[in-house]
Order: sequence, then C-alpha cells, then structure tokens
Amino acid sequence: MIRDGRGGSVTARIESSNDKPEFMPQTEQPRTPLQTAARFTPLLLLALLAILIAVRVHLVDRNLGTYLACPGCFDTMVLAADTSFLAALAGVLLLAGVLRPLWLGRAVQVGAGVLVVVYATDLIVFRLFNARLFLSDIRLFLVEPAATWNQLSSGLGGVLPGAAVLLGALALLVWLAWTPPARGRRQRILLAAVLSVSLIAAAITRGGVYVNDWAVDNVLVANLSTSAHTPYSEDHADEVRARQPRPWRLNGPAPGIVPPTTLNSDATRSDGLNVIVLMLESWSAWHSEAWGGYEAWTPQLDAAAKRGRSYTNFHAIGFSTDRGLVGILAGQQLWEPFLHLFETPPFHSMWGVERSLPRAFTPHGYHTAFLTSGPLTLYRKGEWLADLGFDEVEGNEHAFYESEPRYAFGAASDDALYRRAAAWMDGASAPYLLVLETVTTHQPYTDPTTGERSLKGAMQFADRAFGEFLADLDRRRFFDRGVLVVASDHRSMTPVPARELSAWGAAALSRVPAFIIGPGFEAGSRGTAVHSQADLVPSFELWLGGATDLEAHQAVMFGAASNVAASRPDDRPRCAFHGRMDQRGRVDVHCGTGHGQVRLDGDRTEFVGSQGLDADTRSGVLDTLALLRLQGLERHLNHTRSPEPEPARE
Repeated sequence: MIRDGRGGSVTARIESSNDKPEFMPQTEQPRTPLQTAARFTPLLLLALLAILIAVRVHLVDRNLGTYLACPGCFDTMVLAADTSFLAALAGVLLLAGVLRPLWLGRAVQVGAGVLVVVYATDLIVFRLFNARLFLSDIRLFLVEPAATWNQLSSGLGGVLPGAAVLLGALALLVWLAWTPPARGRRQRILLAAVLSVSLIAAAITRGGVYVNDWAVDNVLVANLSTSAHTPYSEDHADEVRARQPRPWRLNGPAPGIVPPTTLNSDATRSDGLNVIVLMLESWSAWHSEAWGGYEAWTPQLDAAAKRGRSYTNFHAIGFSTDRGLVGILAGQQLWEPFLHLFETPPFHSMWGVERSLPRAFTPHGYHTAFLTSGPLTLYRKGEWLADLGFDEVEGNEHAFYESEPRYAFGAASDDALYRRAAAWMDGASAPYLLVLETVTTHQPYTDPTTGERSLKGAMQFADRAFGEFLADLDRRRFFDRGVLVVASDHRSMTPVPARELSAWGAAALSRVPAFIIGPGFEAGSRGTAVHSQADLVPSFELWLGGATDLEAHQAVMFGAASNVAASRPDDRPRCAFHGRMDQRGRVDVHCGTGHGQVRLDGDRTEFVGSQGLDADTRSGVLDTLALLRLQGLERHLNHTRSPEPEPARE
C-alpha cells in the first residue's frame, strides 16, 4: 500500500518478469470448419444457381429454339429473365446474415435453399414435359409421392440418378439449416453487389410481352403471371347466363349410320352392337403417316384407320391423360377450373357430371366397363370413373397382372392390357361398352421389348400390340356386331419442332388422331370438320337412337347430322377448345373459320390473338368458355355439399 500526497492510498500492482502485459494484442483464433463453410456458403449457392441458369438457357434453346427454328435466339432473354431470380437469392442470403437471433437467420437461409430447389425442379419439369413447374401442381406431387418418384427417377435416367438428385436437394437444405449465415463484411459486400447488379440488369433488359414468355420467364414470374384462378364477378356471370343460347336438339337415330338395331327401353341385352373405346396414351399426329406426320411409327394403327372413318381435325381438350378422360368420358369441352396456388383436388369440378359416356349407354341396356393397366388410386381415378356411371372399373391391381413386368406408374404393358381385355370379352354379355386406357407410351417412354427409354421404341411397341389386338378382334368376328373407336388422349409431352408448327400451325399442340371401325363407318372415309374429344358423348347419344342436345360450338361426329356445315342453323360455328399446359390460363380456340387464343382472367378474359374469327364468333366463344367454367364451379359446390362418391365396383 502506498500513500498518495492527499493522504489517500493506492494499490500498486508489481508485475514480475513472468507476467504478460495486461493489454497485449490477442492472437486471432483459427476458424472452425463450420465457420469457414459459412464464409463460402453464399458464394457456393450463387455459383450453383449460375450453373442451373446455364442449364436452363440450354434447355430453352433446345426446346423453344428448335420449335421456332431459331437456335440461340432465346439465350439472352432467359439470362435477362433470371437476373431477377439471382437478385432474389442474393437478397435473401443478405437478409439471413443480418437477422437476429441466429435461428431466424438460419431459417431465412434455408428459404434461399428452397428457392434453388424450386428452380432446379422447374428445370426437371421443363425437361420432362416441356412445361413449367406451377405451385398448384406441387400438391398433386406431394399427394402422390410414388407416382412423382416414378416419373422423376425414370426421367433422370433411373433410380440412382433420381436418388442422387433428391438426396442432394435434402443435403443442401440440411446444410443451410446447420451452417450459420455469413455475417462477415466481405460476404455482405459481395451479396449487396450481386443484388445491385442483378436488379440493374433486370431493369435494363426488361422487354415487352412476348408470346413465348411462358418458357422465358423465371419460375417465380411464370407462377405470378397465371390468371386462370381469377373468378368472374356475379354481375358478369349473370350477364353470360342471360345470353346463354338454347341447346340445339337433334333426334336420332341419325340417318346414314347403322344403329344398334331398334333399341328402346324394353330391348334385350343382345340387341345392340358392342362398342370398344380405346384411349391411346400420347398418340400424336406426328407419329403417323396417315395423319400427315413426319414419322412412320404406327403402321398398324394407320392401316386400321383405313378400314373405317378417320378424323383429321380432331382436338384434345387438354395436355394430359386426366384431361383426355374428362373430354372423352365426361363429354366436357374444356377443363379450366378456378384454382388458386396449391389448390388442385383430383378431378376438381368434374364430379357429378350428368351427361357422360357410360350414362349414354346404360339406358339402352348396356353393361359399361373401364379397364386400364395403370393404377386406379392415382388422383382418385377409380372413384371418379364410378362417379361417371361405369358399372365396372378395373386397374393394375387385378390378379391378371400379378406376373407382368411393370413400367410407368406401375402399369403393365399395352400387350398385357389387350390380353386382359380379350379375357374380359370372353366372359361378357352383350351389349357392352368397354373403355380401354393404355399406358406404355406415357413418359418416360419405356420400350417393354428392350427396356430402353425411347419414345420411338415405346410407340412402335404400342403399335404392334394394337395390331395383335385388332387381329384378335377379327378372329372373333367382332366387327360383325361391334364398333371400335380409337382416339388419343393428348399430344405427346415433347417439344413441337418447327416443321410440325409449319405444317399445322396453332393446331400442332391439340390435333390428335382418331378413327372408328364398324358397321356404318365406310372404309377410307374421312371427317375433316373440326371436332373435339367432347363430341363423342353427344354423337353416341344420337347413334344409340335417342336424342342429344348440342351445346354451343359442339357437333356430332358421325351420321348425316355430322355433315352440317360449319355455319350451323343457329349460326354458331363448331369449335374445339384446348387448355394449354405450357401457358396456364391460355385456351387455344379452333373453329371451322379460323383460330385464336384466349387468356382467362375473370371479367377481363379476352382474345390475345385470332385469325379468321369475326367479332360475333369471338364474343360467343368467350361466353361459352365462361359458361363451361361456371358450370364446373357449380358442380364443385354441389359435390362438396354431397357425400363422397361410392368406391368403384371391381
């Protein structure tokens, strides 16, 4: 203790030579591996996105560039569109580094990883289906994980590549959740620079509206630009209903066609002609020489078409199998419900359809059956088919397929389906309506003969299997008292090359083959008028000897009534509608006088382009589309108030 001059005392600390200076600079502690990883995580994530952007540039060029015979034309447009996505990623990572507490920053960093995973998933969807990933589809993917995995792994080259991609995505998200966000000054400067440059580049390169924006826009913009969910106002809906034209009543049987004898309510089951409706998965006009295609993959189908009446202007109502089912079996001209993000219930608005194909046959004493080699549980298809009125519904769970090899969706081959159909017919009582749905030619296009993934191989296999089935029908003398309808469910989900677009124009995406063989269908005859899959139901209603009500723009496909000119007695042209997969909320319109495209947007629904359609026709089409969508909404509301449909009888 030492006294100071004022009588106080101070304590002096005497340091020995072994003591360290009190304020000696501390040496920097070495960074842990986790801290080092945190420094580089933003850079690696940005680099990963840059690689994915390069892949998207290549895919868009391969698909869209080929489509328009303009290779390289879209590279700059895709890069410009994705700068805003790059900015979004940089902004999220920057935010993650400044947020407190640490767990919140990590959660935001995981969100950045989700953005990259969504971007990568969009690439996979575009590669497999020539379409974009829409958030409304994600619910279906999650509800049907087995089917999603089947398509994903097959499209990526097998189970191992698919598993690698899936595990890689999960590992990325786990890593981002475990690694602390980068909070260093250098990282923040880098992210801020990427954010600023990307935003400036996006603003400078922003162009006008383009017809193929669906492929060029980044996945976030593509989802935000969809307007199909916008409802009509009550006032507009009332106006459309008030303008609704009265259906055109036709009474049958139609002259010029052989009806199933003289069927009436008291007819016996043996009086009618048996009918088989074959829905061929993804059969496209470009596969077939008979439909003007540039490939010759379906010689058996082409030869069969010459034995009856072929339809050269027949359009699918949509881009997928479920839409093909809705068109052919439910008789619906369009299926474009008012759906919001993440809202895609199976067969939404298509439960409770009153005028269906099986219900057209049942009053005339027919037994109706639906057979497929694919699953019935997928999207509740079996329940929905029973709701349409089928007496019997059967899928790949049947014992017949136990020893059969399985392919897409666990489906057996088309050959197995035809053998099962033959066994079914052996035990069937006439008259019957038998609907067959094939699966072999679905993505990923596996050839059952070789096991290789090849659209050509799968289609040629399907063609040979059909030829054998047709030969079996001939041996049975089926066509003495039977009719075979063959129609595609939709065009293949493959890019449309320039030569196809040049040959068929706007119809390239919707025009599919169809033909009918049987009594009254003259060999070599052709139907060239515009027809939709939805025309089959009223056509068979008339053919069965009853009456049918043709809604606006509908037409019958066979009989003297099918010869009605494009301008019908009520001045409404026959038209076919096709909901686009690549441009959600867009509907292609094909009429006898011209074509156009409609953008669905509630009261603001409008034509975005047309050729050969006058103002009255365009106005009538807009009213028809509104009515079809409003009727679907009413069915949906009625269905949600009703008990669930009974399970299918097997």
